[in-house]
Amino acid sequence: MSEARTSFSISERIRRPSTIAGLVFTVILLVGLWRAASAFNLDQVAALIGSANALALVGALAATLATLLLRGLRWRELLSVVNLVISRRAAIEILALSFWVNVVLPAKIGDFYRAWLLKRNGGPSFGRGVGTVVLERALDLIAVALLGALSGAVAFGGELPAAALVLMLFALALALAGILVLLAARGPASRLSKRLPLPRQAAELLERAFAALKEGSTRGGIVRVAPHTCVIWALQALRLGAVAAALGLFQVEPAVGAIGPSAVLFTALASAVLSTIPFTPAGLGIVEAGGVGILVGIFGMTPESAIALMLLDRITDVGSLMAGGAVLFAVSPFRRGAGSLR
Repeated sequence: MSEARTSFSISERIRRPSTIAGLVFTVILLVGLWRAASAFNLDQVAALIGSANALALVGALAATLATLLLRGLRWRELLSVVNLVISRRAAIEILALSFWVNVVLPAKIGDFYRAWLLKRNGGPSFGRGVGTVVLERALDLIAVALLGALSGAVAFGGELPAAALVLMLFALALALAGILVLLAARGPASRLSKRLPLPRQAAELLERAFAALKEGSTRGGIVRVAPHTCVIWALQALRLGAVAAALGLFQVEPAVGAIGPSAVLFTALASAVLSTIPFTPAGLGIVEAGGVGILVGIFGMTPESAIALMLLDRITDVGSLMAGGAVLFAVSPFRRGAGSLR
């Protein structure tokens, strides 16, 4: 089908076998994690969360909102690099809708939903929208890996534990994948796609996506969004630090059982790496298990403190997006194709 007729019904996506399998896997994983967590003192976890400082949690929510707004502005910059001009409101609202879809459905479906909303509301091309989203994700992978390696070196003084080393190598592998995507978009992938026996509509979509990737991955385009990217990941770490402070677990010079600035940055970035695994919505279950493992196994926190920190951080991040996104999805004109991009 043509781009203009491309369907992206959320109800249709939920009924797809791959989506159903992902949701079933998420439920099984969460049940397994709950049973594993029951071996610890969950009353202590509840007491820690119940005693959290409200002002610090407001700061964490503010960091979450600021991150979403800045992501929308960064995407707008990427669109302008490839000559797609939309308003700040349109960029932020469409991105927020796509992130909501990513926290309720697996397989990063929201990333494609974002490009579809752009097209449905008057954008010139679904394929070019996909290209900007892929570019954004590649830049995030590169930034997370480099910042994670730096924070790991600071946190451990060059003597990395085996688990931290594995995480850093995984992050660097993802960064390499991001770099290869950008390099491939400069020509080889586009030329290869033209030789594949694809339907005309699919070939056109790929051609437009690679064209946007090529235009956006110039040095000038990357430099334009680099400040946004650095601040976005600093805000991610700030959110986790604020949640840790709310629980009384953050110290500039951390004692045993607490975490400091470099540990917060490393944990936040490692969690971001784990959230790229597309099997569950927003990495549910995977991020929590990995984060608790990092906090306990690498930074020496008690299991109860680590569980409380990861649960409250995820409620602040994913929970707030799930609730706010549901309201936005119900009222947004962009979902109905009635929004203005200008």
